[in-house]
Amino acid sequence: MGGNMELERSWQRWLGQFIDRPGRQGTIIGDRYVIRELLGIGSYGLTYLCVDQQTGKEVALKESKPSKGRLSARLLSREADVLQHLQHPAIPKLLHTFAVRRRNYMVTEYVRGQTLEQLIFEQGQQYTELECVELASQLLTPVAHVHDQGYIHGDVRIPNVILRGGRVHLIDFGLARRLGEPLLPELKRRMKEVPEPEDEPAIPDQDLQDFGHFLLFMLYSAYEPQKGSVSASWQEELRLTPELHEMLERLLGLRPGYEGGARELQREMDRLKLLLR
Repeated sequence: MGGNMELERSWQRWLGQFIDRPGRQGTIIGDRYVIRELLGIGSYGLTYLCVDQQTGKEVALKESKPSKGRLSARLLSREADVLQHLQHPAIPKLLHTFAVRRRNYMVTEYVRGQTLEQLIFEQGQQYTELECVELASQLLTPVAHVHDQGYIHGDVRIPNVILRGGRVHLIDFGLARRLGEPLLPELKRRMKEVPEPEDEPAIPDQDLQDFGHFLLFMLYSAYEPQKGSVSASWQEELRLTPELHEMLERLLGLRPGYEGGARELQREMDRLKLLLR
């Protein structure tokens, strides 16, 4: 029985590699979008940098992963539905959705820049406490907008935050969903680490907890362990301003959180910026 299951998984992996093969540079999709390069392959989609032949502008084109069938198409459709309700300069605009030969596509503005993951782990960028708070405060603005429109982002992490010209942009709404909506059961079964039980509805606190982890990653960019030191908790390793320490504990569920959501947190961060300056 186990051998059959392993054989089936191997077959599925091979099939996925075959039918999910990225389009080549220069390929025209939908008689309009010319592929320049592959930006990334996710669990449920492939994203390309393209040129729109009608406008001459660079765009991001996302294709639902053929091997994931209806689930990937459904997630792409939901992502497009969320984006069409969002209008914020730090969030890419939805430009076009279409289907070609049973493949589904979504086109958004392309944000040229580097993710904070690239800046920290590939370029060794380090951020001071004040810089961390200032960038996190910027990020809170689009996060609050998403909540105000009745959604959560669902994946606020450093790979999904692009820095361009000193300004942050929130991208990748593939896991976004309406407030009160549970995680799709099919998606739940396919994800290894999902923070909430399957029937728990989406609430802003889920984004705020992710936001706390985002802030921690940034703060750790400047952390250098002493030689011979053993691994410890962030409370012990990071020497933070007491107000920032308390904020992180509230975001991570170690103290009562922010009942006023992102707007209350933004006011607290504004006060913290003045303190750190």
